[in-house]
Amino acid sequence: MAPPTSPDADPLFPAPLDDGFLDLIESIREPALVFLSGGRIVAVNRAMARLPGPPAVGETMEELLERCRARRADGSAIAHGDLPHTRALRGEIVHQGERFALTLRDGTVHWIVVTSTPVVVDGTVVAGLSVWHDFSAFVRDLAGRS
Repeated sequence: MAPPTSPDADPLFPAPLDDGFLDLIESIREPALVFLSGGRIVAVNRAMARLPGPPAVGETMEELLERCRARRADGSAIAHGDLPHTRALRGEIVHQGERFALTLRDGTVHWIVVTSTPVVVDGTVVAGLSVWHDFSAFVRDLAGRS
C-alpha cells in the first residue's frame, strides 16, 4: 500500500493512519482509495496501485478524474456535486454505485462502478472511502456464462 501523507489539509483527520485502518483498506480486493474532506487522496490499496496510471497519494480526486478524462458511461460530463466521493463527503453512502469510464495512462478505457462511503469521527465526516468495481470484468464474466 502506498504510504499515507500527512493530512495537513484537514486537521480533523486522525493522523497518522493507523495500521488497523490501513489493513482494512488493503483487505478490499478491488481498487480502493481514501480521501480527505478536501478531496486529497491519502491512501490507496495494492489493487488500485496496480492500475496503469493509478491515483497518487497526495493527488486530489479532481486531478485524478481530469487526468483520466473521467466521464459518465454514456460519455457525458460529470457534475462535481454528483460524484460519489463528493456525495460521501456530504455524508451519503453511495452503495448502488455510479458507472464511469476512465482513460488510463496506457490508453485503455476502464469501465468502473464506484461506491463511496463517508469516514465519520465523533459525528463529523472527515474523509471518504471509494471502491472502484471493475464493470468491464463483470460484463466479460456475464458473457462467459451465457
